[in-house]
Amino acid sequence: MKKPAKPEDQFIFSIYAQDKKGLIGQILIYFNRSSYDVLSMNVARTDISDLVLITIEAEVPANSLLPFTEKLKKIVEIYTVHTYAAGEGLKKTGFYRLSTSALNQHLWALTTKYGATLNNIGENCMVISKTGSDRDLTELYELLEGPHLLGFCKSGLIMEESLAHFEDLK
Repeated sequence: MKKPAKPEDQFIFSIYAQDKKGLIGQILIYFNRSSYDVLSMNVARTDISDLVLITIEAEVPANSLLPFTEKLKKIVEIYTVHTYAAGEGLKKTGFYRLSTSALNQHLWALTTKYGATLNNIGENCMVISKTGSDRDLTELYELLEGPHLLGFCKSGLIMEESLAHFEDLK
C-alpha cells in the first residue's frame, strides 16, 4: 500500500458543479498538468437537480494552493470550490477481502479490537470493513497482510464542512 503524503501538502477540495459529461476529466486535467497526486475522489449527486458535489483529496504544495484553486474556479460548470487541510479527523471506509481460510479466533480478535465489521461471507472469501482515518485503515491492513488478504480498497470521503448552504451557490 502506498504511504500517505506529508500532511502539510494534503488538501481536500470540495467542488459544487453542474453535472455535465466530461467534467471529471476536465478537472483532473488540471491536477495532472501540475503533477499533483489525487489520493481519493468522490462524486455525489445533491438534492438540487443537475448539481454534484465532487470531493477530491490531493497532494498540492501549500504555496500553490490558492492559485490552483483559482484555476479550478474558472471552469465554466463549477459554482464554488472550497479547500480544507486534510487531517487525521477525516474518515474513510476500508474494505478488506479475505480468504475464508483466515476465519479464526485471531481474525475475530482483530475485528473486535479495530471495530471492523463482517459485511459478507461466501464460499471462498469474505469482506470486512472498517471506518476510520488513513492511519487506522493502514494499521489494520498491515495486520491482515499475507496470503489470506485477497484485496483491499478505500472509499472516497465527504467532509461535513463541505456541505454548502444553498445561498453560497448563487
